Amino acid sequence: MKNPRGIRNRNPGNLRWGDPWQGLVPAKQRTDKAFCQFVSDVYGIRALARTLITYQDKHGLRTISQIISRWAPALENDTQAYILAVAKRTGRRPDETLEMQSYRDLKAVTEAIIRHENGPGSLSTLNSWYNATIINKGLALAGIEPRQKAAGPIPVTRETIGATATGGVGLAQIADVLPQVSDAISQANGHLASGSAVRIAIGLALVGIAAFIAWSQVRRHQAGVL
Repeated sequence: MKNPRGIRNRNPGNLRWGDPWQGLVPAKQRTDKAFCQFVSDVYGIRALARTLITYQDKHGLRTISQIISRWAPALENDTQAYILAVAKRTGRRPDETLEMQSYRDLKAVTEAIIRHENGPGSLSTLNSWYNATIINKGLALAGIEPRQKAAGPIPVTRETIGATATGGVGLAQIADVLPQVSDAISQANGHLASGSAVRIAIGLALVGIAAFIAWSQVRRHQAGVL
Protein backbone atom coordinates (compact mmCIF):
# COMPACT_ATOMS: atom_id res chain seq x y z
CA MET A 1 0.00 0.00 0.00
CA LYS A 2 1.33 3.42 -0.99
CA ASN A 3 2.28 5.83 1.80
CA PRO A 4 0.34 9.11 2.15
CA ARG A 5 1.43 12.03 0.02
CA GLY A 6 3.03 13.89 2.92
CA ILE A 7 5.17 10.90 3.87
CA ARG A 8 6.23 10.27 0.26
CA ASN A 9 7.22 13.92 -0.12
CA ARG A 10 9.05 13.85 3.24
CA ASN A 11 6.75 16.78 4.01
CA PRO A 12 4.55 15.44 6.85
CA GLY A 13 2.92 18.82 7.44
CA ASN A 14 1.86 19.05 3.78
CA LEU A 15 3.32 22.52 3.32
CA ARG A 16 2.74 24.06 -0.09
CA TRP A 17 5.43 25.47 -2.35
CA GLY A 18 6.30 29.09 -1.77
CA ASP A 19 8.85 29.51 1.00
CA PRO A 20 12.55 28.79 0.37
CA TRP A 21 12.82 26.08 3.00
CA GLN A 22 16.08 24.38 3.84
CA GLY A 23 16.37 20.88 2.40
CA LEU A 24 13.99 21.22 -0.53
CA VAL A 25 14.44 18.81 -3.41
CA PRO A 26 16.22 20.52 -6.37
CA ALA A 27 13.80 22.04 -8.90
CA LYS A 28 14.60 19.49 -11.63
CA GLN A 29 13.75 16.58 -9.33
CA ARG A 30 10.34 17.82 -8.14
CA THR A 31 7.35 15.70 -9.04
CA ASP A 32 4.62 17.34 -6.94
CA LYS A 33 3.43 20.69 -8.25
CA ALA A 34 1.36 21.58 -5.16
CA PHE A 35 3.26 20.42 -2.10
CA CYS A 36 6.87 20.81 -1.03
CA GLN A 37 9.24 17.89 -1.36
CA PHE A 38 12.25 17.55 0.93
CA VAL A 39 15.48 15.60 0.62
CA SER A 40 14.94 14.00 4.03
CA ASP A 41 12.25 13.61 6.67
CA VAL A 42 14.09 15.80 9.18
CA TYR A 43 13.90 18.81 6.87
CA GLY A 44 10.17 18.34 6.41
CA ILE A 45 9.70 18.13 10.18
CA ARG A 46 11.93 21.18 10.58
CA ALA A 47 9.74 23.19 8.18
CA LEU A 48 6.60 22.18 10.07
CA ALA A 49 8.15 23.17 13.40
CA ARG A 50 9.52 26.47 12.07
CA THR A 51 6.04 27.34 10.78
CA LEU A 52 4.57 26.81 14.24
CA ILE A 53 7.29 28.94 15.82
CA THR A 54 6.62 31.69 13.27
CA TYR A 55 2.90 31.54 14.01
CA GLN A 56 3.70 32.43 17.60
CA ASP A 57 6.56 34.89 17.09
CA LYS A 58 5.12 36.79 14.13
CA HIS A 59 1.36 36.36 14.49
CA GLY A 60 0.90 35.79 18.23
CA LEU A 61 -0.87 32.44 17.78
CA ARG A 62 -0.50 30.53 21.07
CA THR A 63 -3.44 28.13 21.30
CA ILE A 64 -4.38 25.04 19.32
CA SER A 65 -7.52 26.81 18.08
CA GLN A 66 -5.51 29.76 16.79
CA ILE A 67 -2.74 27.64 15.32
CA ILE A 68 -4.94 25.15 13.47
CA SER A 69 -7.35 27.83 12.24
CA ARG A 70 -4.42 29.33 10.33
CA TRP A 71 -2.79 26.00 9.47
CA ALA A 72 -5.97 24.45 8.07
CA PRO A 73 -8.48 27.21 7.25
CA ALA A 74 -12.15 26.29 6.97
CA LEU A 75 -12.19 27.06 3.25
CA GLU A 76 -10.35 23.78 2.59
CA ASN A 77 -10.68 21.78 5.82
CA ASP A 78 -12.93 20.72 8.66
CA THR A 79 -11.03 23.04 10.93
CA GLN A 80 -13.00 22.32 14.08
CA ALA A 81 -12.48 18.58 13.76
CA TYR A 82 -8.76 19.22 13.20
CA ILE A 83 -8.58 21.39 16.34
CA LEU A 84 -10.32 18.76 18.45
CA ALA A 85 -8.06 16.00 17.11
CA VAL A 86 -4.88 17.91 17.91
CA ALA A 87 -6.19 18.88 21.35
CA LYS A 88 -7.03 15.25 22.12
CA ARG A 89 -3.66 13.92 20.99
CA THR A 90 -1.68 16.55 22.89
CA GLY A 91 -3.85 16.39 26.00
CA ARG A 92 -4.25 20.18 25.93
CA ARG A 93 -7.39 22.33 25.75
CA PRO A 94 -8.09 24.04 22.41
CA ASP A 95 -7.90 27.45 24.11
CA GLU A 96 -4.92 26.67 26.37
CA THR A 97 -1.88 28.92 25.89
CA LEU A 98 1.11 27.00 24.55
CA GLU A 99 4.76 27.91 24.07
CA MET A 100 6.17 27.00 20.68
CA GLN A 101 9.68 27.82 21.87
CA SER A 102 9.22 25.00 24.38
CA TYR A 103 10.40 21.54 23.31
CA ARG A 104 7.50 19.88 25.13
CA ASP A 105 4.75 21.94 23.50
CA LEU A 106 6.32 22.17 20.05
CA LYS A 107 6.99 18.42 19.88
CA ALA A 108 3.45 17.56 20.96
CA VAL A 109 1.76 19.84 18.43
CA THR A 110 4.17 18.85 15.63
CA GLU A 111 3.48 15.15 16.16
CA ALA A 112 -0.27 15.67 16.44
CA ILE A 113 -0.31 17.56 13.12
CA ILE A 114 1.75 14.83 11.44
CA ARG A 115 -0.72 12.22 12.65
CA HIS A 116 -3.75 14.18 11.48
CA GLU A 117 -2.25 15.09 8.10
CA ASN A 118 -1.13 11.56 7.25
CA GLY A 119 -3.44 9.24 9.12
CA PRO A 120 -2.28 6.19 11.09
CA GLY A 121 1.20 4.83 10.53
CA SER A 122 2.88 1.68 11.76
CA LEU A 123 4.69 3.04 14.83
CA SER A 124 3.44 3.41 18.38
CA THR A 125 4.67 7.02 18.64
CA LEU A 126 2.23 9.94 18.86
CA ASN A 127 2.73 10.77 15.18
CA SER A 128 2.80 7.03 14.27
CA TRP A 129 5.23 7.62 11.36
CA TYR A 130 8.57 8.69 12.83
CA ASN A 131 10.57 7.57 15.82
CA ALA A 132 11.79 9.96 18.52
CA THR A 133 15.25 10.30 16.98
CA ILE A 134 13.90 11.62 13.67
CA ILE A 135 11.46 13.98 15.40
CA ASN A 136 14.19 15.34 17.67
CA LYS A 137 16.57 15.89 14.77
CA GLY A 138 13.91 17.87 12.94
CA LEU A 139 13.14 19.99 16.00
CA ALA A 140 16.84 20.54 16.61
CA LEU A 141 17.21 21.86 13.06
CA ALA A 142 14.34 24.21 13.90
CA GLY A 143 16.33 25.42 16.90
CA ILE A 144 14.46 23.62 19.69
CA GLU A 145 16.01 20.80 21.71
CA PRO A 146 15.04 18.98 24.91
CA ARG A 147 16.40 20.43 28.13
CA GLN A 148 19.68 18.79 29.08
CA LYS A 149 19.75 16.60 32.17
CA ALA A 150 21.61 17.89 35.20
CA ALA A 151 25.27 16.98 35.37
CA GLY A 152 26.16 13.80 37.23
CA PRO A 153 28.14 13.51 40.45
CA ILE A 154 31.46 15.34 40.66
CA PRO A 155 34.23 12.89 39.71
CA VAL A 156 36.61 11.82 42.47
CA THR A 157 39.93 13.52 41.74
CA ARG A 158 42.66 15.20 43.78
CA GLU A 159 40.85 18.48 43.19
CA THR A 160 37.42 17.33 44.31
CA ILE A 161 38.48 15.32 47.34
CA GLY A 162 38.98 18.72 48.95
CA ALA A 163 35.23 18.92 49.42
CA THR A 164 35.66 16.76 52.51
CA ALA A 165 37.47 19.61 54.22
CA THR A 166 34.15 21.30 54.96
CA GLY A 167 32.57 18.06 56.12
CA GLY A 168 34.64 17.59 59.27
CA VAL A 169 36.97 14.97 57.76
CA GLY A 170 40.42 14.42 59.29
CA LEU A 171 43.55 16.39 58.45
CA ALA A 172 45.16 13.47 56.66
CA GLN A 173 42.30 13.33 54.14
CA ILE A 174 42.37 17.10 53.61
CA ALA A 175 46.12 16.93 52.96
CA ASP A 176 45.54 14.69 49.95
CA VAL A 177 43.56 17.32 48.04
CA LEU A 178 46.36 19.38 46.58
CA PRO A 179 50.11 19.78 47.21
CA GLN A 180 49.56 23.30 48.56
CA VAL A 181 46.98 21.98 51.03
CA SER A 182 49.44 19.33 52.19
CA ASP A 183 52.13 21.97 52.71
CA ALA A 184 49.78 24.11 54.78
CA ILE A 185 48.75 21.16 56.96
CA SER A 186 52.37 20.14 57.53
CA GLN A 187 53.25 23.62 58.70
CA ALA A 188 50.15 23.72 60.93
CA ASN A 189 51.03 20.47 62.68
CA GLY A 190 54.32 21.88 63.93
CA HIS A 191 52.68 24.98 65.31
CA LEU A 192 49.80 23.12 66.94
CA ALA A 193 52.19 20.81 68.81
CA SER A 194 54.38 23.63 70.16
CA GLY A 195 52.30 24.55 73.19
CA SER A 196 52.69 28.25 72.39
CA ALA A 197 49.44 30.17 72.14
CA VAL A 198 50.80 32.28 69.29
CA ARG A 199 52.09 29.28 67.36
CA ILE A 200 48.83 27.41 67.95
CA ALA A 201 46.95 30.40 66.54
CA ILE A 202 49.23 30.34 63.50
CA GLY A 203 48.60 26.61 63.13
CA LEU A 204 44.86 27.07 63.25
CA ALA A 205 45.12 29.80 60.62
CA LEU A 206 47.05 27.46 58.35
CA VAL A 207 44.37 24.79 58.78
CA GLY A 208 41.79 27.38 57.78
CA ILE A 209 43.83 28.27 54.71
CA ALA A 210 44.04 24.57 53.77
CA ALA A 211 40.29 24.14 54.11
CA PHE A 212 39.68 27.29 52.06
CA ILE A 213 41.95 26.03 49.27
CA ALA A 214 40.10 22.71 49.18
CA TRP A 215 36.69 24.43 49.17
CA SER A 216 37.81 26.81 46.40
CA GLN A 217 38.92 23.91 44.20
CA VAL A 218 35.53 22.23 44.51
CA ARG A 219 33.68 25.47 43.72
CA ARG A 220 35.88 26.03 40.66
CA HIS A 221 35.20 22.48 39.50
CA GLN A 222 31.45 22.96 39.90
CA ALA A 223 31.71 26.14 37.85
CA GLY A 224 33.52 24.26 35.09
CA VAL A 225 36.86 26.01 35.58
CA LEU A 226 38.89 22.88 36.28
